[in-house]
Amino acid sequence: MGRWDEFFSYFKLLDETNGRILAAMGEIGSRSITDIAKKTHLPISTVRFRMEKMRKIGHVLVTANLDLPKLGLAKAFMIADSYLGRQNQLSKVIDNSVYWTYVIRCYGKHDGFCSYFAFPNTIKRELEEYIREAKNLGAFPTSIFFWCTDSIVIPPDFSDYDFKERQWNFDWKRWTSDILSAREELPNALKEPADYSIVADKNDLLIIKELEKDESIELSQLAKIIGISRQSVGSRYERHILKRGLIVDYAVDVSPYPLEIADLYLFKIDFNDRSTLGKFVNVCKNKPFIISLSKIIEKNSLLVNINILKTEFPNLIRWLNHLFIQKSIADFWYVTLDQTTYKRQTISYEYYEDGKWLYDSSERIKRLRKILDSE
Repeated sequence: MGRWDEFFSYFKLLDETNGRILAAMGEIGSRSITDIAKKTHLPISTVRFRMEKMRKIGHVLVTANLDLPKLGLAKAFMIADSYLGRQNQLSKVIDNSVYWTYVIRCYGKHDGFCSYFAFPNTIKRELEEYIREAKNLGAFPTSIFFWCTDSIVIPPDFSDYDFKERQWNFDWKRWTSDILSAREELPNALKEPADYSIVADKNDLLIIKELEKDESIELSQLAKIIGISRQSVGSRYERHILKRGLIVDYAVDVSPYPLEIADLYLFKIDFNDRSTLGKFVNVCKNKPFIISLSKIIEKNSLLVNINILKTEFPNLIRWLNHLFIQKSIADFWYVTLDQTTYKRQTISYEYYEDGKWLYDSSERIKRLRKILDSE
């Protein structure tokens, strides 16, 4: 299928029924067709047929978004600027941290890489020291680093989509009014963790890392990968993964619009207080242009991943400026993300042994020096 065939086939997926199914998958996952049928009030046969077709034609994938503190992991975010001509070297420096989960090229206010980490909380200073040493050794000129909460992933929501006209209604004026009257309470995932106790073992992590790749994976397939019985996998999934709340929510890998006419951004938005931050979050939980949100630890600030139509980006900037005027936000900046460079890996389960996360700081620094000396 050629590029433009893919472009137009995207619109064939976006009818009202598929919209309901995608929204349900974002809320409860894609493992149970029966549960999706109940939530959408559709026949099981319809849900099964449409899900299979969306996966085949639209490459729709659902992945699990994990509760990192319950795994003893602290989430961190970094933007590192790159020296000219040394982007590949900087990418290797980030990879060498081993606990990275997401890396993507960025442009604009910062020209380099955005990256997220899921790092052992008990030794999180080791990551800070690694980044300082990388800078001192000349890996990059400047960086910005934050510890942050789990992310919440915004499920697909088509309440502002006209299926007949096949277009979105960006009602910026209404959304501004919504913020003033919105609830202030933050979702649990965005509240700063009070505890990082590990409530999973190695087999749980092996299951979880597969759910991060594809949440719909069959239990029998999981059993083969992990090397335990199907019954044991099923029991662990129900009693450990679900009952202990190790999954925060589900990411449905489907864009609200074709990638050719949209751009991806990372925004850092500062707020005057916790109240206005909470209002903003609760209004954004069903907006088509918001991908995910994470709160910066000990600050009234959010990291917001945004995917928006090129034609609507100026209106987004005007909207944020208007929110500043009405004191709903205090400041913001953004970078453009290059979605062709995006790479992701699961939690670093291979470094978990005997109930502890392993990290050899001296080995990482040794490898860091080798990376920087070789290029």
